[in-house]
Amino acid sequence: MSIEFDDEYLIKLLTDLVNIPSVFPGEKDVMLFLERELEHLGVRTQRLPVEGDRFNSLTRLGSGSPVFCLNAHSDTMPPNGKSIPQARIEGGIVYGLGAADDKASIAAMITAVKAIAESSVPLNGTLDLLISVDEEGDARGVRTAIKHGYRCDMAVTGEPTSLEIVPTHCGLVFLDIVTHGKSAHGCHPSEGINAIDRMYELVAGLRAAVTDFPAHPLVGPPTLNLGIMKGGDRPNRVPDRCEASVDIRLVPPMTLGQVLAKIENYFADRHGEVEYRVTKQGQPLDTPLDSPLVRALTEAVETMLGRTPRIASWRGWTEAESFRTGLGIDAVVFGPGALVQAHSADEFVELEQVHRAARIYADAVLSTLG
Repeated sequence: MSIEFDDEYLIKLLTDLVNIPSVFPGEKDVMLFLERELEHLGVRTQRLPVEGDRFNSLTRLGSGSPVFCLNAHSDTMPPNGKSIPQARIEGGIVYGLGAADDKASIAAMITAVKAIAESSVPLNGTLDLLISVDEEGDARGVRTAIKHGYRCDMAVTGEPTSLEIVPTHCGLVFLDIVTHGKSAHGCHPSEGINAIDRMYELVAGLRAAVTDFPAHPLVGPPTLNLGIMKGGDRPNRVPDRCEASVDIRLVPPMTLGQVLAKIENYFADRHGEVEYRVTKQGQPLDTPLDSPLVRALTEAVETMLGRTPRIASWRGWTEAESFRTGLGIDAVVFGPGALVQAHSADEFVELEQVHRAARIYADAVLSTLG
């Protein structure tokens, strides 16, 4: 039994989404648009509150178990270079902020839901479309939904994986760090304590502490990146304060608990010299390769592309982990677009991949629930 896909609808939906600014935490306009769009398709939507007027959107087809969730996030990073909320199509490519991360996945998923809803194919279970907010921020979207009682039995999180299946990715810890020193004239640096020098030494020691774990065969080794550092006001003054932010990447089978304990122990004897705060955290994802969900996606890709898909891994983090950790279910990452385009200065996605993704999502759902 075949179903029909509306490719013109998909293209218009994707460009409409790109044209609506949704830099976290300002997702409200795009979420209201999606709510109206889904209701126009004749499917009911439900708001799942996150905070204030921010909400996730849940659309449900069918009933009963199992529950197959398609998830993608509506928020984007801030504009960067040519990556602005203004869509343009050139040579089968859609350019614009959020085109790859993550609005192509949203457009493909909604097109898949539309095709299934308009077909006569019965579902032996439930198909959920969960569009989340705040993934680029504090990652409270899916976590808040689960905290408030949302449940499913398997989840595919749409991200730009180049139509490769990603069952394994890194976890993360973002830290803000402040070091304190003592001011002095720059011509007598020994009279002061340089907070910037202290920060460099501190970060080097922290890097050694939190990366002292084995590398993963697919994901690679744990890492620490010093992403932001601010300190001092004049070259002839010893700085008494330095601020920095670091990005620590965990690899399976490492856990957040292990890394947070390392961090706490490392800073334990440095009271008065340093302050730190965890600003974002997430466990690694490690879904078994023999998972029924991985098999369903693999078969769907083989049907669509005529080849066995690559099982890949990511250095990045996604909300697939929130499903895996929060519910203990199988979750994978899969979607159109390339990761190298995410957060770039000229973001784009190939329309052919978006069309294929819609069909692969639908095929995986129907092979599981059909």
